[in-house]
Amino acid sequence: MNNLGEIEAWLKEHSINNYMISEDLYITVQGNVNLNERLNGKKLPVKFKMVDGYFDISNNNLTSLEGCPKIVTRDFNCSRNKLDSLFEGPSEAGEFDCSNNKLKTLSYAPKEVKGSFNCSFNELTSIKGSPRTIKGHFNCSDNRLINLRGGPQYIDTFFDCSHNFIERLSGGPVSVGQDYICNGNNLTDLDSIADEIGWDLITDVRLNHVTSSYNEEEKYWRYKGNEVIAHIYKPIVALTTLDDINRWLRKHDIRNFSILKDNSVDVHGDVKLSDKLTSLVKLPLNFNIIEGDFDISNNELTTLEGSPKKVTGSFLAHKNELTSLKGGPKEVGGSFIILHNNVTSLQNAPSLVKEDFICSHNPLRDLEGLNNVIGYVFTGVYIPRLKCQKYNYKGVTTYKYPGDLVMKYLDQEYIALTDEEKTFEATKKNLEKVIKKMLNAGSLTKEMVTDALIKNLTKYQLDQLKTKVLWIKYPPSDEKNDALSEDDIMKLAFEQEL
Repeated sequence: MNNLGEIEAWLKEHSINNYMISEDLYITVQGNVNLNERLNGKKLPVKFKMVDGYFDISNNNLTSLEGCPKIVTRDFNCSRNKLDSLFEGPSEAGEFDCSNNKLKTLSYAPKEVKGSFNCSFNELTSIKGSPRTIKGHFNCSDNRLINLRGGPQYIDTFFDCSHNFIERLSGGPVSVGQDYICNGNNLTDLDSIADEIGWDLITDVRLNHVTSSYNEEEKYWRYKGNEVIAHIYKPIVALTTLDDINRWLRKHDIRNFSILKDNSVDVHGDVKLSDKLTSLVKLPLNFNIIEGDFDISNNELTTLEGSPKKVTGSFLAHKNELTSLKGGPKEVGGSFIILHNNVTSLQNAPSLVKEDFICSHNPLRDLEGLNNVIGYVFTGVYIPRLKCQKYNYKGVTTYKYPGDLVMKYLDQEYIALTDEEKTFEATKKNLEKVIKKMLNAGSLTKEMVTDALIKNLTKYQLDQLKTKVLWIKYPPSDEKNDALSEDDIMKLAFEQEL
C-alpha cells in the first residue's frame, strides 16, 4: 500500500491503534499487533518499523517477512506459515518463535533475543546464526540437524534438540539452566554434553550406573543432570576412603565439613589451601559446595578438577600452573581470581560470578567463554569498543571493564554468522562504501538515482544513505522566510497590521 488513507483504513480494520506513520509510510505502534489468522496474502501489505509490544503473524500463509518491524520489544511470532527465509524479520525481539515453517537455515534470525527462541518443526540442517545467549528456552527439535555447532552457548531455562539426526553433542550449549532434552537422535554416548544442567537430562542413551526413570511411551530415560555430568566428567581422585578424606581435611584445618555419598565434600566456612598443596598438580578429592571462600592460590596445580561446584564467597586460584578452567566452579558468590596462570581460553568459566572476574596475567587472546559477571572484568585483553580503566604494573597492562558491557560485547562479537549472512554483510559494506564515495565526490547525479538503487539501499538497510540519495533526486525546497526585518517593522508597524 502506497496511500496513507489505505494504510490507515487497513490498520483500523485490523484493530491496530496508537500508531504513527512516517513520511516514507513506515508504521510505529505503541502497543500490540495481533494478526494471527488475519492475513490473506503471502506478505504484509504495509511496512512496520517498530512495535512496542508483541507482534503476532502466526497461522497465515506468509512466504516472506517483508514489512515486518525491525524491533519488537515483546514477543515476535511468525510460526505456522510457509516461510523459507527469515530475511526482513526483526533484528531485536523479546521472544522469537519461527516454528512450523519451511526454514533450512537461521540466516537473518535476530541476534538479540531477551527471552526464548523456538525454531522447531522446520527443515534446518544447522542452528548457526542463532543468538549466543538465550535468557529463556531454546527449542530446535524436529528438524534435520546433524550437529549443534553454531548454536547458543548459555541457556537460562531448557534446551530441546530432540528428534533430529545428531550423532555427537560437541558444539552444543555449555550451560543449561533447566532440562537438557536430546532424545530421538543418533547418539551413542553423551560425551561433550553441557558442563552444567540445572534440572534433568532426557535421552535415549542408557547409563547403567546413574539413577534414572524410563518413559515407556516415549522410550527415553530421565536422569538428574548433575549426576550425569559427575558420571561423564568423573575426575580421577587420589583419596577414595572416608578415613583418608577425613584425615586429609583435618590435616589442612578444614572444619565444619560433610562427606556426601559420592565422597564429595561440603564445607560450612572457608577453605584455605594457599601454599599448602606441595607437589600436588591437582586436588586429591572432590569438593561440592563451599559456604565461604575457597583459596587454592600459590600452589602448582595444573587443573581445577576437584574444585567445588558452588562457592558462596570468592574463588582464588591465582599463581598456579593452570592451562584451562575445566573442572572449576559454576557459581561464585564473590570474585573469581585466576591471574598469574597459563590459561589460554575462558571456556568452562563459571556461569555466574557475582563480583569481579580477574583473569589478567594469562596468555588470553580473547574473552570468549565468559558468561555472566555482575562486577568488573580485569584482563590483559584490550577491547577497543569498550570504555575501560587501564593499569600498568611492572610493564604488564591490565584493563578493567564493567561486566555487563563485556557480556553484551561477547553476545554481539561471537555470534556464528551463516555464509548467507556473511555475504549479505560484505555486500552491504561495499555498497555503502561505493555510494558514500560518489556522494563525497559529487558524482552521483539525479539521473543515477533509479528505483533499483533505492530498492537496494532499502534491502541492505542503509536508511540514512537512502535519505541523502533521495535528496539528490528530490531536493528539499527552500521555505520562504516571511519574518519581517527590523527596518520593515519601523516602516509598517505604525501603519498596518503585521
